[in-house]
Amino acid sequence: MSSPQQLIHWMEHGRGARWMLLAVVLVGALLLSTIYSWKQFHGIPTEFSMQQAVLARQLARGEGFTTLANYPQTYAVLDARGVAFDERKAYPELHHAPLYALVLAGAFAVLPETFWQKQPLPPDGWGPDYVVLGVNVLLFWLAVWLVWRLARRLFDTRAAWLATLATALSVPLWEQTVTVTGLPVFLVLIVALFNVLAGLEEKLAENPAWSWSVGWRAAVLGALGGLLFLTEYSAGLVSLVILGYLLVRLPGSTRLPAGGILAATFLLLVVPWLVRNTLVAGHPLGLAWQNLALKADDPTAEPSAQRNLASTEAPGLDLNKLGNKGLTGLELNLTERLWSGGGLVLTAFFVAGLAYRFRHGPVNRVRWCFATVLLVLLAGQAFFNSGESPRLPAHYLAPLVIVFGVGFFLVLVDSQAGLSQHWKWVAAGLLLLQGLPLSRDCLEPRRIHFHYPPYFPNLFMELRSDMQRRFLPGTGVATDVPAGTAWYGQLRVWAKPERLRDFSQIIVEQNIGAMLLTPVTLDRPFFTELAARKDDTISLTDSGGWGGVYAGLVTRRMPASFPLNMPPQKLTENMVLLVNSHTVVR
Repeated sequence: MSSPQQLIHWMEHGRGARWMLLAVVLVGALLLSTIYSWKQFHGIPTEFSMQQAVLARQLARGEGFTTLANYPQTYAVLDARGVAFDERKAYPELHHAPLYALVLAGAFAVLPETFWQKQPLPPDGWGPDYVVLGVNVLLFWLAVWLVWRLARRLFDTRAAWLATLATALSVPLWEQTVTVTGLPVFLVLIVALFNVLAGLEEKLAENPAWSWSVGWRAAVLGALGGLLFLTEYSAGLVSLVILGYLLVRLPGSTRLPAGGILAATFLLLVVPWLVRNTLVAGHPLGLAWQNLALKADDPTAEPSAQRNLASTEAPGLDLNKLGNKGLTGLELNLTERLWSGGGLVLTAFFVAGLAYRFRHGPVNRVRWCFATVLLVLLAGQAFFNSGESPRLPAHYLAPLVIVFGVGFFLVLVDSQAGLSQHWKWVAAGLLLLQGLPLSRDCLEPRRIHFHYPPYFPNLFMELRSDMQRRFLPGTGVATDVPAGTAWYGQLRVWAKPERLRDFSQIIVEQNIGAMLLTPVTLDRPFFTELAARKDDTISLTDSGGWGGVYAGLVTRRMPASFPLNMPPQKLTENMVLLVNSHTVVR
């Protein structure tokens, strides 16, 4: 700069002002991410998320779509299809869509092997857990940036900043981000899809005739819909809504080409995965299709119990139970989850704004398309999913609720002369209400950075060393937290079967040297199983439960006919290790 005056002008009105604003935004995002993660991140908290982390680790190692967690159901299905168990070859993953794991695998691929061997020193967590957190946080901020672009495209810069800040201050979205469920992947894809749809609407408003601009936007819409399907199968319903919207919205000469391109792009992405599942498991969705008949927290249809049955028999589909599950879930989505999913105060403005017609036609059409997507996904998740997944449409559609809620909020503010003159203060008050729960979480005292219990990273790592040092080669291990043990221990592990008969089948395939029981088993009531036993003897051909083994945990004498018959080793107050004396190196 040739003079101080020019420097000041550059900083206040030129490109320097934009650079300074960008620096402030980046520093604010970094501070918020660091503080919230420091206070609220406690490792990967659920088996659902760890299953996909294990899959990502296998992908990064070049092992393909396989898992180190051996589920009895997977064993039975593959055995029936002529695939014999091989302790040197991991089983294929059959329960999850692949995209979130692929995203994590991209980050894992650049990590050195030594990074996986370092044991955490409390109160800190394990290094790869923080990598998973970092991926989720980066995707969250990418979604926030896309919210800014969408709100500016549909409304104006004022709405863009308000929607962006409201999204960044949404505590439900932060909770999903730091529990590393993979929800930010949905956020990025769904907001990107509506950015493209808004651009298509603007193009059609100028010229409704067919053009390459319409064609490539239809292709991108199909690709984003396919990626949503590959993140969670029920999310693929978005593509049906968008396809129907294009067929209704576009003129006759444009309708079929655009719809055909969208459908072709969608199928181009998803068909290879569907073919893979069909070849491996006999169904395009692998074993995930059974979620239709399953329901979390229902003792008669628990998804984890189904995975732990060594049976090829699918759960029975009862239409009455399906209807009850779907209607109950839909009611819960509409009455509770939608309002607590991330939009918070702005959800009310979104719902009320549905009765208002915006002056700009494309905004109205995009909003009604989104409203249809919202209803379809809220209903689809309720009927098609088992409820085990924490990634709910009420959460990952929240940024769009915020965008349209902000649009109507500003309409109300501008309609009142007194409010419009002080709109910044009114917006600040709205953001204060939106951010209060986030402030509370940021002010919480810091807690231990791994989930406690049942996940003790060091214990699982020691279990791996113990299996290599104390037990005969080829000896297997079983546990009631197979994904957590496979993730932290980095060893292949069997899920504890539901029935002793299934356990006997597994022992034929691989001798089980140890079984780790955690609070997942020991903190639940099993009085029914204890009452069902006749005496202290058990039979491995019994189709019943583990009553005799649970009784042995109390008396410290395992049934003589149970292979893991050494006295139980109590590791913590509610964690026990059972050992097979015949597999221990003498």
